[in-house]
This record gives sequence, structure tokens and C-alpha cells, in this order.
Amino acid sequence: MKKIVNMCCDCEVPGYPCMGSRCPNRRVEVHYCDKCGAELFEEEQETSADGLELCDDCREEEENDD
Repeated sequence: MKKIVNMCCDCEVPGYPCMGSRCPNRRVEVHYCDKCGAELFEEEQETSADGLELCDDCREEEENDD
């Protein structure tokens, strides 16, 4: 599953104000495993045959169950 997450890093400093809604960290797309909820890294973002996004551990578990 994917969620849009606010990943504000509080980078505001004098002379460099907060960009507000224009900041690229304000709305970041993050993918999570549909089975265990773990955050998926870019190389793990692969959709299974049944349409689920699974982490490597859950994908391996699914393959062993079949």
C-alpha cells in the first residue's frame, strides 16, 4: 500500500525560510508491505501476482506457502 507522508525535516534556518506547501518533503509517497506493514525500500517495491506489495520476507513466505 502507498501513503502520502509529511517528512518535514525542519530545515528552516535564518535566511532560508520554510517553503510551506511547496516543499518536496511535505508530501512524500511511501510504500508499505500489505501483509506486515513494514516500509518498503525502492528495490523492494514490486507488486505480486495478486496485486499486493510485499516486503522480501513476506514475498519469500508467500512463495514457500505455495
